[in-house]
Parts: sequence; structure tokens; C-alpha cells
Amino acid sequence: METAYVMINCEMGAEGTIMEGVKSIDSVKEVSGVFGNYDVIVKLECLDIDEMRETIAKKIRLLSNVRCTTTLMCAN
Repeated sequence: METAYVMINCEMGAEGTIMEGVKSIDSVKEVSGVFGNYDVIVKLECLDIDEMRETIAKKIRLLSNVRCTTTLMCAN
């Protein structure tokens, strides 16, 4: 099992929409809105690195109003 935290920057006012969008992704375990350099933090748990890459690149980053993401992979 691979775990990562994805920090999302989004367009102003889109935080709620982004949070709802990522909650519908199966590998998403936690979603929090935050203040500071990022707007939303997502905890992912995937079977392997390929599933992680697919989830971030083709599901999270393609959501409307996502400006950019930063991913922190956990050292298991």
C-alpha cells in the first residue's frame, strides 16, 4: 500500500467544489480545507505507485479549477 498527501492550489472560491470532487475518488481517504500556501490537502492510499500516478494525473489534476498540485509520498 502506498500513501501520499496531495496539496492542491485552486482558483479562489473553488475550494468546496474541489473538496467534493476529490471525495468521490476511491483512493481518497481524507480531505481537508486549509489556510496558507495550499487550499486543500488530500490523503491518498493506493495499491501501488502506478495507481497513485494515475489517480493524481488523471483524476485530481483534471478537476476543474485545480491550478497546481504538490505531492508528498510517505516513506513506508
